Amino acid sequence: MHVDLPLAESWTTREVVERWRALFGGTVLPQRYLREEGLLAVEQQQLEDLAEAWCERLTSVSWFMGCLNEHIARKANDEGDCTGHFWEGRFKSQTLLDDCSVWTILVSQFTTDA
Repeated sequence: MHVDLPLAESWTTREVVERWRALFGGTVLPQRYLREEGLLAVEQQQLEDLAEAWCERLTSVSWFMGCLNEHIARKANDEGDCTGHFWEGRFKSQTLLDDCSVWTILVSQFTTDA
């Protein structure tokens, strides 16, 4: 995965707000801004602060993965008619430090009864 930071750094406040709203919706302040309604100076500053934070999130691979995992977990919980943390108790995570470890796990998945 590649993030084009120079491109993201060239986004205007409007571009950041539009991108964020396309993904996550928004509150009244960004809506008013995009409709080009006059904002008070304090509102404009608040919007610019939000846009700065949103730009950081839009260019963060960690933020993207968190959003992706949340989406997957919600869908799986809906399909499985269950609640709680999707990843708890269903899957295990373990660091595999070398090729031998990877092969051991792969072979064990095909040789044991589930």
